[in-house]
Amino acid sequence: MALPIRKVIDISLELDDSKFKMRTPPGFKKDMQFEMEVIKEHDAPGGAGQIVRGVHMRLHAGSHIDAPEHNVPGGKQVHDLPLETFAGDAVIADVRHCVPGKAITPEILEQAAGAALKRGDRLLLRSDVNKQYMINDWQKRSPYLTAAATQWCIDRGVSVVGYDFYHGVDEPNSPRVFNSSRTFSEHGVVTLPYLNNLDQAESQRVTLVALPLKLVGAEASPVRAVILE
Repeated sequence: MALPIRKVIDISLELDDSKFKMRTPPGFKKDMQFEMEVIKEHDAPGGAGQIVRGVHMRLHAGSHIDAPEHNVPGGKQVHDLPLETFAGDAVIADVRHCVPGKAITPEILEQAAGAALKRGDRLLLRSDVNKQYMINDWQKRSPYLTAAATQWCIDRGVSVVGYDFYHGVDEPNSPRVFNSSRTFSEHGVVTLPYLNNLDQAESQRVTLVALPLKLVGAEASPVRAVILE
């Protein structure tokens, strides 16, 4: 029986190399921004009238999934994760009142999503901050998960946590950098950063589809994330 899909909502960031930029914090061997180039023209001699482009990009460019290995040496890579992880029931938690730069606590998550959330669900955190990705103090305006809120997600059995804001903000006096995302990885929770357009969903409980590429030996993969209603 066909799935009764009334609406498909694109919740991915747009990858346009004339506009899209990424942060390059310390530790990178080189700065690899998203860049597309033509490697075969339509009028190339012997080229069969085809155009072909290539892409230079980090696996973390735009909307993507982070497998545990991103933060855990020896952790599971993209090809180790069940495909079912990336398609299924999701709950949107409205945390817009935590903007700019406020803490998302367990109490806030409980109020925003606790009644709707079931074990195995994917949790999508809506702040609308990514509507101004990389502009207007985007990073400073992003809210952050406290350690207790991170643990709340783990205890509730969340399989994927998606963000529409910069997910690298740490709470004051955090014991380590990227503490929230690293803790998720250590507990096998997949993170789905850099979403957008969660405001277009009419329901709190939705179907998420964010399939990674069939990469072997990778800690992350770009996705085209959509919500089905």
